[in-house]
Amino acid sequence: MSSRDRTSLDVRTEPLDIAHPGPAVWLVGAHGGAGVSTLARYWDFAGDARHHWPCGTAWDTESPYVVVVCRETTEGLASAHDLILEHRDRGLHTALLGLVTVANTAGDAPKDVRQRRSIVAGAVHENWSIGWHRFLGSAARDSLPTWRAIDGVPIQTKGAIEVPADVITAGVGIITAIQHRLPELHSA
Repeated sequence: MSSRDRTSLDVRTEPLDIAHPGPAVWLVGAHGGAGVSTLARYWDFAGDARHHWPCGTAWDTESPYVVVVCRETTEGLASAHDLILEHRDRGLHTALLGLVTVANTAGDAPKDVRQRRSIVAGAVHENWSIGWHRFLGSAARDSLPTWRAIDGVPIQTKGAIEVPADVITAGVGIITAIQHRLPELHSA
């Protein structure tokens, strides 16, 4: 059995200096190549946390909501699990909404990866899966379309580059999770 270093992130001491309004949710990558920048491009309401936990103490200027993102690999899921436990154990001032896993290959993941995903997903309130999309390997990030939650679920048209349905489904789930947590934000 190999040992590995636990994944850990620093907490920003100040909010990111970004245009307001900022993202409604921060995507925290469990490792490089998790898919954070692609998802942040697809979802207009999400931002890349840049390998840090948001400060969590400036809710008037920076969203406290975070989602951990990882690839569906043994190492990716282990890193995501580390971050989920770190969020709980450190008592961070952010609200962890859940986990997004991004398929690593086409087809079903190996059984051990599916089992690990089930265990890691059980450590959060919500979890969403993004499947394998072959065209992403060659697509320029700035050529990807953006989905705005306010636009609802778009009608897909043949031949056009569209936001994949599973990305929209996960986006709807995240927006719903934020809406469910808003009363907690106002009471804090």
